[in-house]
Amino acid sequence: MAMYAPAHPGELIKETIEGIREETGKKLTIEEVAAGLQVSRKTLSAIMNEKQGISTEMALKLAKAFNTSADLWIRAQENYDLAKARQKVNIDNVKVFWHKAVAAL
Repeated sequence: MAMYAPAHPGELIKETIEGIREETGKKLTIEEVAAGLQVSRKTLSAIMNEKQGISTEMALKLAKAFNTSADLWIRAQENYDLAKARQKVNIDNVKVFWHKAVAAL
């Protein structure tokens, strides 16, 4: 069965900017978006090129800038991180201490 591969938040930022371009006809540059988010072009570029994740502070800024929710951006980052960890971490030999289902905290 193929594993679900969630998008990095940087990919979502690119898609959002492209959607704005298509809808408005206005070409947003990375410099404009970075300035609007009050971050450096280098920071935004690192995120968009999937070399850096987003912080909770960045999630708040993205939510405001793109009229979304901070939860959307945080969940996107968490889903991406978890998928990457599942590819790297072997849990086959981790000892199980509790066999009953435990309600989510």
